[in-house]
Amino acid sequence: MLAQSTIPMKTPLPAIAARADSDRRVLVIYNPTAGRRRGKRLAATLDLLRARGCVVEERRTTRRGDAEEFARAASSADYDVVVAAGGDGTVNEVVNGMIGRPDRPRLAVIPLGTANVLALEIGLDPKDAGQVADTIAFGATSTVHLGVANGRHFLLMAGAGLDAHVVEGVNVALKRHAGKLAYVVESVRQAFGYDFPELQIRANGVTYEGRMAVACRGRFYGGPFVAAPDARLDRPKLEVCILPKSGVGGVVRYGLALPMNKLSELPEVQVVSADSITILGPRGAPLQGDGDIVARLPAEISIAGETIELVIPE
Repeated sequence: MLAQSTIPMKTPLPAIAARADSDRRVLVIYNPTAGRRRGKRLAATLDLLRARGCVVEERRTTRRGDAEEFARAASSADYDVVVAAGGDGTVNEVVNGMIGRPDRPRLAVIPLGTANVLALEIGLDPKDAGQVADTIAFGATSTVHLGVANGRHFLLMAGAGLDAHVVEGVNVALKRHAGKLAYVVESVRQAFGYDFPELQIRANGVTYEGRMAVACRGRFYGGPFVAAPDARLDRPKLEVCILPKSGVGGVVRYGLALPMNKLSELPEVQVVSADSITILGPRGAPLQGDGDIVARLPAEISIAGETIELVIPE
């Protein structure tokens, strides 16, 4: 039994230790193509976990879907914690593997990705291997409510419109070498070629119109940028950001407001709280979830019936 707490966002509750967990049995699922720098950070974190008394087993992915398969096979009889080592997309795969198994272990993360939005949500510093190892070895847990889009679970967000097309079109090799810059390049390219079709978002019996819509489970979007100030991973609600402007002007306006954490304050932007929504638009248009394409429009998005126990910093 691990310690239990809530996610430290506004008014965190004190962790209540249930037992000493210095001998946690840890399964680490990682992508070996993360790059040399991130590979060194992963190796350092694994060494620190073993130094803290954890029994560590590693699973290396070789193709898309491996992380989900490894997580699906992991039982709480064998492991206390399953660690997703990678970006938010890797975490998404692991979560989808864990869902549906009643004897699943807790989830933890070694953030090695481009944005690491989940790490930001829980106060985990990707560059601090000691903090990451301490969290996995000794951290409390919090119950996290998931979203589900057309049957696919997501942890952080699901979006349609320009952001989904950027995710679908981003150059993977450039992303590996340039990180967030790859998304900036693709956003500029899309801004001049994308036709910004109208989306209809149905929520709470009302139909809204926009050019982009993001159903948020956490506050952050694309990095340390607040898009949905009232969103919380431990709260069973979707906070839906609806952006109505199109074209290069809209991209520039929202692209400037987001890093200043002013997106939700723009007069035309609506943020709607809902248990479920429907997004209608061009049939087959992509829907991104946690930074990967997870579904196609039309999309039914709701709070999932199952939850995940997430290991968080104390």
